[in-house]
Amino acid sequence: MRKIGLQLYSIHAEAEKNLLGTLEKVKAIGYDSVQFAGLFGISAKEVKKVLDANELTVAGAHIPLDQFSGDAFKKQMEDQLILENDLMIMPYLTEEQRKTIDDYKRVAELLNEAGFRSKEYGIRVAYHNHDFEFHKLDGNLPCDVIYRETDPDLVKMELDTYWAKYAGYEPEELLNKYRFRCFSLHLKDMTEKNGEKQSTIAGTGILDLSRFLRLADEQKVDYCVIEQEYFEGDPLKEVEKGVQNVKSFL
Repeated sequence: MRKIGLQLYSIHAEAEKNLLGTLEKVKAIGYDSVQFAGLFGISAKEVKKVLDANELTVAGAHIPLDQFSGDAFKKQMEDQLILENDLMIMPYLTEEQRKTIDDYKRVAELLNEAGFRSKEYGIRVAYHNHDFEFHKLDGNLPCDVIYRETDPDLVKMELDTYWAKYAGYEPEELLNKYRFRCFSLHLKDMTEKNGEKQSTIAGTGILDLSRFLRLADEQKVDYCVIEQEYFEGDPLKEVEKGVQNVKSFL
């Protein structure tokens, strides 16, 4: 059966307070893997011990753009090798980093270089979308620019289903458009309340997550990762319900 991971940003307050204890809880509520959004000062070796003790694997790590070059990137690669993680994901561009299409081209160049450096260590690089990549800028679609300007062997996609739908694009269409480019799929569900879109417990919203899972299998997507950004109750209980729902689709 396919492993289902949790992007730890979903429960970042708990992870920041006690990362090692949080990993144990994530395993206990039904997850098979985790995707990191920082180690919060804990050494990779310490984290790896807890991962192994709980039989958790790593489904990627979100790493800020400024750590994709220089000594910071070297240190990140060292940590990922210890964690046995093979996917380093650039998760977000600030407004200052994405004012023009040329900015996106510079990001693509940086990711190409990072992908080239990391490939010999068995680590791949990926780009994670929000909604702004699907709004035209200078007559171009930033998402197209990112994947046109990067080598498909060096830079992969992490498709966030929620943000794609938020921007008016069907995740299925994007999976087919960038066929076999997606290495990680964020299973983030959506609900609408009072005319506003927000993320919700996986499997309870309007997105067809079971369909996404089938496409992920067809296209040999390595990682399927639940993420949730909005909660009405206890975050840990809600992501537990999410993994139960998603595993019922498998």
